[in-house]
Amino acid sequence: MKMRLSLAVVVVSLMTCGTAGAWGVPSIPGVALLGGGASAGDPDAFLLKARASELLVNKSAEQLFGLVASKEEQAKAEAQQQKIDATSDAKEKEALVEEKVTSELAAITNASANQKLAADAKKWDSNKKSLAAKALFNLALGGKMAADLVPQGQSLVSSLKSNPMMLAKLGSLYEAVKCLGGIGTGTVKIMKVIPPVFSAANIEVKLPTSSADTPQVAEL
Repeated sequence: MKMRLSLAVVVVSLMTCGTAGAWGVPSIPGVALLGGGASAGDPDAFLLKARASELLVNKSAEQLFGLVASKEEQAKAEAQQQKIDATSDAKEKEALVEEKVTSELAAITNASANQKLAADAKKWDSNKKSLAAKALFNLALGGKMAADLVPQGQSLVSSLKSNPMMLAKLGSLYEAVKCLGGIGTGTVKIMKVIPPVFSAANIEVKLPTSSADTPQVAEL
């Protein structure tokens, strides 16, 4: 089985967050700025970290989708990807990506509520079980990264408002914070339903303890 990194490929620009609508964009809580890190006062470094979080979540979510989705859902996703690949308009591409991510996340959630998934997952070979565990770890890690970056982005937005030389970056930063907030909230929801299913299928569930953990290599 070959998992395609299609979502990462179709990111049109740094702050074209195709997952923003899929995860939902909640109100961002006012929490204290994390100490240290190059992104604490550097908008460009912050945006790079935001993109890394987004791509990690996108890839791991697609890998999980590839494992748990039905043949019909996977065929639908493939058709959506072909449409994305054939689209050159940036706004239209963004909307199509969001639609695809939304349907994949819904498929993962629905599959997790189906007892058949745990029964099927027990029969997976060691490679599939390893991929499932690593993709789950990476999804959780991307969510942690996003949640930890939110307060940094809030602080940057506040500080740049008083700096005329940096006003051009405010739009990208604001969109990044909204995107990251949605990713952080959405991964929390996903992580409530998938680990119990995998554990029941005798798949070792190991989750990151910090956003500084290293992503696991998850490929078949």
